[in-house]
Amino acid sequence: MTVANAPITYMERTRHYYRALGYKRDYVWANFADVPFTRLPKPLSQLRIALITTASPADFDGVKRVWSGNISPPPPRLHTNSVAWDKESTHTNDRESFLPIEAASQLAAEGLFAGLTARFHGVPTEYSQRKTCEEDAPEILKRVREDGADAALLTPLCPVCHQTISLVARHLEANFIATVIVGSALDVVEHCGVPRFYFNDFPLGNPCGHPWQPAMQRDIVRQALLLLETANGPRTTVKSPYAWHEDGTVWRARYGRVDPADKQRLLALGDERRRQQAARKKVRAE
Repeated sequence: MTVANAPITYMERTRHYYRALGYKRDYVWANFADVPFTRLPKPLSQLRIALITTASPADFDGVKRVWSGNISPPPPRLHTNSVAWDKESTHTNDRESFLPIEAASQLAAEGLFAGLTARFHGVPTEYSQRKTCEEDAPEILKRVREDGADAALLTPLCPVCHQTISLVARHLEANFIATVIVGSALDVVEHCGVPRFYFNDFPLGNPCGHPWQPAMQRDIVRQALLLLETANGPRTTVKSPYAWHEDGTVWRARYGRVDPADKQRLLALGDERRRQQAARKKVRAE
């Protein structure tokens, strides 16, 4: 593997981007020495599986919260624009590319597993690891237990989404719900430490396969679910054999790049972000 084709180091690239925005302190990403691991309570063919996403409902009102939606009928679209997936290299118009309800349902019909729970669940992307660990992950656990889930498949979109999903997966595993993450930010997930990770080296936004390619999406979900059964311990990462349709030397270089010519624009953008953050904190305090 050449340097140009190595997976993007999203933590490093995000650090450089936020420095360009004028932030003085680097974000500290979640990292744990120990990783919980739950073995399956029954064969894969008998499992009821919950889907968990970092997308928001289509009518997203700007308020971050845990939410749930019906598997049947599946939502035609979800809101994803508020998280930082690779908007220059791909799109999220095909919901199956990041929340594979139809692909998973077809695999259940084939007998790979018993079926999906009646609901899927959304967890908000948060820089606050405390909020994810103490509020959102326990709420997700409560809901998947209500639904009778034995295991969960989790699909993040952006770099921080991968951290959020990793923290949720850790909490579920610590409470005896087996998990597998399907995602594209290898460094974020492995730095946090999770039980099972199926890695697709794609631009962020389509962890479950190229848009409008159902055969690929179905195979990716199949292989990820098999990992629930075959992983022998925590920190098991399997890399998908699929490659993005565009040369990696092109799409990898685009994401989160910092062009010196953009210095003033990025600083102004950072000032506006900080102004909005201060305003939100003031409203919460009042």
